[in-house]
Amino acid sequence: MAETKPLTIVVCAVFFLALFIQSAAALSPSDAPVDVEVGALLVNVEKVDLSANSYRLDFYLWFKFDPAKISLAEVKEFEFINGAPSKYEVKVDEAGGYLEYRVRGDFIKTFDFTQYPFESHELAVMLEHKNLNRSCMVFKESAESGMESTASVVGWELRDFKTYVTEHAYGDEKYSRFVFSVTLARPKISAFLKSVLPVLVITTISLLAFFMAPQNFSQRITLGVTTLLSATTFHLSLISGIPPTGYLTLADRMMLSVYVVFLYNLAASVYIMRLMDEKKVDDAMRVKGKALRFLPFLLVVLIIIQILL
Repeated sequence: MAETKPLTIVVCAVFFLALFIQSAAALSPSDAPVDVEVGALLVNVEKVDLSANSYRLDFYLWFKFDPAKISLAEVKEFEFINGAPSKYEVKVDEAGGYLEYRVRGDFIKTFDFTQYPFESHELAVMLEHKNLNRSCMVFKESAESGMESTASVVGWELRDFKTYVTEHAYGDEKYSRFVFSVTLARPKISAFLKSVLPVLVITTISLLAFFMAPQNFSQRITLGVTTLLSATTFHLSLISGIPPTGYLTLADRMMLSVYVVFLYNLAASVYIMRLMDEKKVDDAMRVKGKALRFLPFLLVVLIIIQILL
C-alpha cells in the first residue's frame, strides 16, 4: 500500500500537467492578436490645396480577415485619423473574410515648405480600429496595394507609393495603425522656370547699372529702384500660394540674397551720385570700378550661404 501511494501521486501529477498544457495550448491562440490584412489602390489625387494643408484622394480600401477569429462587424469599426471621407461598400464576403470600400474625400496634413518652391510632400492616409487595441488586433499590409498608372495631379509629379504599419499610443494603450502614402513632387525644370528664372532676369537687369557711366547716376538709381520693386512684387506673388509659415522657405532665403544685391547696387549708385555732385569724377570712376570688381565675390558668398542653409 505504501508503494502504490507515490505511484498514485506521480500519475495525478502527470494528469494535471497534461490538462494544464492542453488548456494553455487552447488559450494561446485566443490570447494572440488577430491579424487583419489591409490594402489600398490609389485611383487619383483629385485636388491639392497647399494653403489649407489638405488634399482630396480617391482610392479603394480592402480588408482580408479570418471570420473565425474576428467578425465582419468588428472589422468595419475602423476610422481615418487624418480625415473624414465618404465611403461605400464595394464588396462584402463575410464567409470568405473580405471587405472592400471605395473611399473619396479630403485629408489633412501639415505640409513642410522649407524647400519651397522645390519641395515635395507626402500625402498620407492613416487608419486605426476604434475599439481593438494592439493586443487584440494587428493590421498587416497587403502586397497587392498600389497606385493606378493614370493617377495624376496638375502641376505635380506622383512618386513612391508605399504602405506600412506602425503603432500609436494613447496613454497606456497602443493601437495598430495602417498608413499608405504617395509623394507629391514639383517638376524641377518647371519650378526653376517659374520661380527662379524671373528673379535672375530682374537681378541681371539691375546689375547692368554697374556698366553705366557715373554721369548717368539718375538712370542708375531709377533702374535699381524699378527692378527692386519688381523683385518685391514677384516675391509676394511667389509666396502667396502657400500658407503663412514661421520659418524661412527656400524662396525667402533666395529673395533675401537678391535684396542684398539690390542694396549693394543702390548703395554704390548713391555714393557715386554724391561724388559726381562734388565734381569728383575720378573718384566716382574709381568707386564704380571697385564696386564692379567686388560684385562677383559678393555673389559667390551669397551662393555659399544659400548652400549652407
